[in-house]
Amino acid sequence: MMRPLAILLTATALCLGACGKRAAAEEWQLDGADYRNAQQKLAHGKRIAVLLGCESCHGPTMQGTNVSADEPEMGEMNAPNLSLLMPRYSDAEFERALRKGVPKDGREFWFMPSEGLQFLSDADMAALIAYLRTVPPGGKPMPPLKKGPLFFHLIDTGEMRPAPEIAERFRKEQPADMGTQHRYGRYIAMLVCSECHNSKLQGYPDFTPDLDIAGAYSAEQLDRLLTAGTGITPRDLGMMGDTVRARLNRLTPHERGALIGYL
Repeated sequence: MMRPLAILLTATALCLGACGKRAAAEEWQLDGADYRNAQQKLAHGKRIAVLLGCESCHGPTMQGTNVSADEPEMGEMNAPNLSLLMPRYSDAEFERALRKGVPKDGREFWFMPSEGLQFLSDADMAALIAYLRTVPPGGKPMPPLKKGPLFFHLIDTGEMRPAPEIAERFRKEQPADMGTQHRYGRYIAMLVCSECHNSKLQGYPDFTPDLDIAGAYSAEQLDRLLTAGTGITPRDLGMMGDTVRARLNRLTPHERGALIGYL
């Protein structure tokens, strides 16, 4: 059976700037955020959509998918059709949904990865939203989320929490600040690592390891892990390998170097 948190990763898919103090990573931004024209901005936004898993959940056309299709006991975790939803949202409303996990219609968000999205810099967020607005409308609205018996069990045990609660916990419990020279790497870790490895990168029991395991790798081995999805041993890294090949290999060499240095 697929682990619940593995489903959450597959599903990836506060307006903190306007409603209070922004996260400590605000001053940092991904490579390409210094866009000078609309074309560069959209290209940057598309890379972010892939890197942060928007396509993994909503599909390459953003028309939505049932991300628990292979796990029927979870029910139907339907990621909405963003191509039809975007015109109904202002930029501010959509940013609030991404950062806080609070959509304008008030429905529950259970697997939106707002825990990481809340830390996007303003320039990165603006590029992502701009790109999503260029996706041609198509398809049909996805049905509402339908909770299955396993979903209810995970709620009862506390393993499944709604997106706003997870985002708030991650805001309060952030990875260690290792000094100015590693703050860019920390920013990237908060965006792409914490989703699976928990708020302080301490991992989840029986699912993901504490990322202090990075100390067992050389910088070259970590670079290979983040580009090819292969570890120190020949064994298949499973979801980590799949995630690298689908998403994390979109990190630039500069971003990988900063992340590796921080880890």
